[in-house]
Amino acid sequence: MNGRNRDYCREWLKKAEHDLITAHSVLALIDGPTDTPCFHAQQAVEKALKGLLTFHGTDFGRTHDLLALFDLVSPLLPELARFEEGLGVMNGYAVEIRYPGDVMEPDRMDALEALQIAVQVVAMVKTLC
Repeated sequence: MNGRNRDYCREWLKKAEHDLITAHSVLALIDGPTDTPCFHAQQAVEKALKGLLTFHGTDFGRTHDLLALFDLVSPLLPELARFEEGLGVMNGYAVEIRYPGDVMEPDRMDALEALQIAVQVVAMVKTLC
C-alpha cells in the first residue's frame, strides 16, 4: 500500500473517532436521545470500513450500506464476521433513523450495543492502517 492510501485511511479513522466521541457524549446524558448515538455509531463503522478499503485501494462507490461494505472488507478482515448481524441492525441507523416516520426509536440498550460494536470495529481497522 502506498503512503497516500495510509494517510487517507487515517483521515477516515479520525472522522470515525469523532463519531465515537459524539455517540459517547450523547449517551452520557441522563435522558439523552438514543437515535443520535445510533446514527454516529453507524457512521463510525461506515467510515472505518471505508478507510480500510481506501487503504487497500478498493473502490466502494457511494453507499451507506454496512453489509455491502462488510462484503468488500471481509476478505481483508475476516474477524469482522462476528459483527455481521449487528451491522445489519445498524444499517437502519444510517438514514431512516434520522427522520420522523414509522421507524421504531432504539432504546438505550440498542444504542449501547451499536456503540460497542463501533468501538471494536474502529479499533480493529486502526491496527491495519
